[in-house]
Amino acid sequence: MLLACSLLPIFASCISDPERHELSPVGSSIILYADHTVDSLQFYTFDSWTVTPKDNWITVDGDSHMDLDYNYSIGYLCKVFLKIQPNTTGKTRCGTVLVQSYKYSYSSPFVQLGILKITHPAFTADTWLDEQSGIPEVAHFELVDSAHWTSDSICFTVQNNWDLVFDGEQPDWISLDKTTDLKGKHKVYLTLVPNTDTEEGRDTKLKLTCNGVTNEIVVRQLPAKKEEE
Repeated sequence: MLLACSLLPIFASCISDPERHELSPVGSSIILYADHTVDSLQFYTFDSWTVTPKDNWITVDGDSHMDLDYNYSIGYLCKVFLKIQPNTTGKTRCGTVLVQSYKYSYSSPFVQLGILKITHPAFTADTWLDEQSGIPEVAHFELVDSAHWTSDSICFTVQNNWDLVFDGEQPDWISLDKTTDLKGKHKVYLTLVPNTDTEEGRDTKLKLTCNGVTNEIVVRQLPAKKEEE
């Protein structure tokens, strides 16, 4: 639901001039992971306001406008909750929410990644929306293990129940200690059979799914020959 406004006293610099109007955002660009479904924005104002999402994957959770009694000596700290649709496109998307109050307005940017929050293995990307901030348009996850390793892990944080399954038949050289659980921060342990083949490596693909979002994780085990070089 919408947390409408909490009153925050702001005293005018000149009492003889009762006119004071302002619209100031609190915070800046918001980056969300693909499985996020809720967020919010905050702003200061002295006047009535409206909030209008400009993209169909963002909606206001509650009232999109509020009529307030103007008082030049009192500013309102407003917090508006938003519903976010999970990003199932596999790519980063950008949206804006327009905030208007009195004669002022501003657009609050939202960036929703096309990936879940997988912290291990780290992702690589083919292209980037912003090289400075490192926001990936398309990301890939690959876990590479030495031939003699017998254990590893996959770490992630998700917003809802999740499943981690093999894409196809499970190979006989790898197993998982769990394949489903509730939302939160998780570490799934992998048990590996050492690879004795000196020429060929081997790999398998896992699919992590949460809130309808699926990310693929490739697990690759190097050939024994690579260990000797």
